Amino acid sequence: MFVNVPSISKLQWHPFTVSSNSNMEPDKLSVIIKSEGSWSTKLHQMLSSPIERLDVSIEGPYGPQSNHFLRHDTIVMVSGGSGITPFISIIRELIFRSKISQCKIPDMILIAVFKSSLDLTMLDLLLPMTGSPSDLSNLKLHIEAYVTKEKEPTTDNSKRVRSILFKPLPTDKPMAPILGPNSWFWLAAIISSSFIMFLILIGIITRFYIYPRDHNKYESSASTKAVLNVLAICVSIAATAGAAVFWNKKQYSREATHVQNIEGQTPLGSLNLRAYNGDRELESLPHQSLAQATKVHYGGRPDLKRMLFERKGESLGVLVCGPKKLRHDVAAICSSGLADNLHFESISFSW
Repeated sequence: MFVNVPSISKLQWHPFTVSSNSNMEPDKLSVIIKSEGSWSTKLHQMLSSPIERLDVSIEGPYGPQSNHFLRHDTIVMVSGGSGITPFISIIRELIFRSKISQCKIPDMILIAVFKSSLDLTMLDLLLPMTGSPSDLSNLKLHIEAYVTKEKEPTTDNSKRVRSILFKPLPTDKPMAPILGPNSWFWLAAIISSSFIMFLILIGIITRFYIYPRDHNKYESSASTKAVLNVLAICVSIAATAGAAVFWNKKQYSREATHVQNIEGQTPLGSLNLRAYNGDRELESLPHQSLAQATKVHYGGRPDLKRMLFERKGESLGVLVCGPKKLRHDVAAICSSGLADNLHFESISFSW
């Protein structure tokens, strides 16, 4: 999914992986943005300052939905840094499916490698904020987290994950598909209308401009006819698309007083920025069950070969997302031929 923040740059669109799950959170779309470059640093600074609202434009998401990992007995997810993002969505999908009695859920092992212990807060995002400890009761989830740059836990709590809510406005519009609420029917109507208008314009031009000049003697130049045809096409598209835009704006203005942010449907929606959970750490939310499934290692890297080869006699789906070297190392292990139950899949952020 591409994200644009006009207050930072109206031209920059940055791709991010969707971390939310449409089954658990049908009204929300989430991405995780790590503060590294100039654009993300500015975004972090804006969110850290007392602002009332933040306008964001998105395009996407792109890519097909896939649940092929359900065919395996065990899923091993290997991530490096922000590569944990796609696995958050997968885990949330399995949490949803675990509540369906007839659905078989594979065992899950998450091997997450981080440089700093501050990055461990990303594990708190495995569950949505509305999650509860019972969400993990039906899952066999084991998390092995590795902090490579530190020998012991840090005591710095100044950069804990916080929840910041913005006050919605009555004029805020819900996110809608690029084709609008009428989807493909709307697109077909626009195309059909523009084609019909093009035929009408060509008929009018032929009857009242070309015919009086040559009287069917075909003496008009081909270049003139070509220019008129192109002009008719442009006018047809512009008129039809413009009418659709104005019609949509009229509909939105009609419904503006009824449009509310999902958070605004609760008492929290009447609160100002930071009035709710301004400094509330996600660890205080019902995520303590994650701590029971998590084991943190400091000052070393995971022995991936041992961890993959020790599971015998079952179908093992190995998903990896992270730096190029990490993906190549896991691919080499799975293709070594020393185990025939490993099924490798790489998730790359490259475009």
